[in-house]
Amino acid sequence: MSMTKQELLTLLDDLLPQEPNPTMYLATYDGLFPRVRPMSLVRDGLRFYMGTGREDAKSLHIRAHPQVEFTVLLPRGVDTGYLRVAGTAVEITGRAKHEAWTRGKGYDVTSYAAGGLDNPQIVVFRIEPMRVRLVMPGAMGEEDLPLTRFS
Repeated sequence: MSMTKQELLTLLDDLLPQEPNPTMYLATYDGLFPRVRPMSLVRDGLRFYMGTGREDAKSLHIRAHPQVEFTVLLPRGVDTGYLRVAGTAVEITGRAKHEAWTRGKGYDVTSYAAGGLDNPQIVVFRIEPMRVRLVMPGAMGEEDLPLTRFS
């Protein structure tokens, strides 16, 4: 698939679920097994974020093994595609945490915990993509999207 960064952004805006809390399926590793769970996704262009509790199992998994992968379903009519993003989860703090969350589209962390982003028990991770794969709704195979074209 050959496309510009703007074409990819437009495609993601079109395909990603438009509900206030789009769901991704995040895989972490606990040292013994992979763990997959639904999470709310926040996206700012080609930047992806997730928020969770500081002591939640997924936070502990990420701190020990920061390599993660998530999948977002891309429904269109009766067909469903998906976006897979594998990369490294990095905790962001301070002003960057607030800026990322307020610019991004998606989950409102204030509904999750009193104090929202100012609550010290809430952490935000940015997922730095190392591999992005896309299956368009109705298509049969995954396509790698070369990240070097979109930086």
